[in-house]
Order: sequence, then structure tokens, then C-alpha cells
Amino acid sequence: MYSGVEDNIFQDEIEKVSTDTTPGAPEIEQKTKENMAMVVDPDPRSRVRWQRKKVIQMVRRNGRLTRDESIQMSERELLHKSEFMPTSVKKLVMLARQIAGKSVDDAIVQMKWSKKKMAAEVGYYLEEARDLAIAQRGMGLGKVNNETLKTPKKIQTVDGKWIEIEDPTRMYIAQSWVGRGPWRGKRIDYKGRGRMGIIRHPSTSLTVLLKEEKTRIREYEERVEKKNKKGPWVHLPNRPVYGQRPYYSW
Repeated sequence: MYSGVEDNIFQDEIEKVSTDTTPGAPEIEQKTKENMAMVVDPDPRSRVRWQRKKVIQMVRRNGRLTRDESIQMSERELLHKSEFMPTSVKKLVMLARQIAGKSVDDAIVQMKWSKKKMAAEVGYYLEEARDLAIAQRGMGLGKVNNETLKTPKKIQTVDGKWIEIEDPTRMYIAQSWVGRGPWRGKRIDYKGRGRMGIIRHPSTSLTVLLKEEKTRIREYEERVEKKNKKGPWVHLPNRPVYGQRPYYSW
């Protein structure tokens, strides 16, 4: 039913390789399960215990998903970190605060017309993050997949700004922060009276978290629902007074 090794079209090459083995040549180690165990599965007992714990958790929950798991399955996001740029944290954090909360297209326009030296680099990494989000996660394809809203939805952001959303898959920058990198170098700062100091040249990275407007819509609806569940605020609640005294307590 199945052809054997003798029927292989590469049988001549296989026999040639097997006969050309020299006594002084090192033996090539085959990638078997036993040889790769130290790298692939270095601690099998811990792995078995972890798998057993996860199976027990799955049986206890009866397949029910947690809130975070359901959100991760229904909403897309992308975390992108840039290379270390030749600037300081104090300078780059201003640009990170400027683009936080804006849509990706608006942030790119802001960096295009900014006078800051690192604005061009930040704009480049924003375009790179946008392209990766589209290619890897399928974000921002609402107009292609006909997922746009017939009537724009008006929501309020965490900052208190009201915006209208037509495409729930539009990407925005949910978070942006900077990180200090290694020192690029140092030089001597000569001062008066024979004194000196050392000036270090820093490097900083930028990290952005891209999400879709679906996330912002859900967060707004949750805030509104939480506010509606709260009862009216009582200015002077009717509480019993304990430990009354015939004189002042202050």
C-alpha cells in the first residue's frame, strides 16, 4: 500500500551519503524527542502539574469564560515598542502624552506638523504599528468588511471629551509610555576652577497600545450603566446617633 525506502526517488543520494562517512568526521545529532527534551521540556514534572491545574480549573468552570477572556476574544489590540531613540525621557514623554487618547491617523498628523526633533521618529513608529495591526490582527478593516455604523454613535471619553464614532474598528492609542534605555555614551563637562562633570547621552523607547473604538464604546456604556445603578445621593442621611451627651464633644 505504501512505498518503502527502496522506492524513494532520492535512494541514490541517501546511499551516497551513508557510504561517504569518514572516520574522523563528527556525528550529526538527530533532532529526536529525547535529544530535544532538555530544550523543549526541561522540567516535565512542573509542566505536568501546571497542565493538571489548568484541567481542574476548566472542569470547575464548566467551560465558562471569565470577563477578561471574553473581552480578549471579542476585542483586538496590538502592543508595539519602538527602538531606542537618541533622546531623553523628559523630552519624549511630552510627545507620548500628546498622542495618548487620539486616533492613529490624528496622532500621525500631529507628529507630521510638530516641531519636535523626535516627532518624525514617533510618526514612523506609529505608521509601523498601524501597518502591523492591520496585517497581523485585522484591525481597522470596518469599511472593507461593512462594519460601519449607519448612525454615528456619540460617546464621552475618559478625559471628558465627546466624540462621534462611525467606524467601530477605527484604531486609537489607548496607552503610550516611554522607557529608559542604555546610555549611548558620555563626555566630560568642563567647569571653572579646575572642576568637571560627566554628561551622559541617554536613549529612550516608545511603547504604544492600539485598540479599536469597540473598546471605548464598551467602556463608556459600562460607566453609564454603573452611574445609573447608583442611587440618589442623600445630602443628610438619616442615621441613628449613638452616645449622646448633654455637653459638646469638641
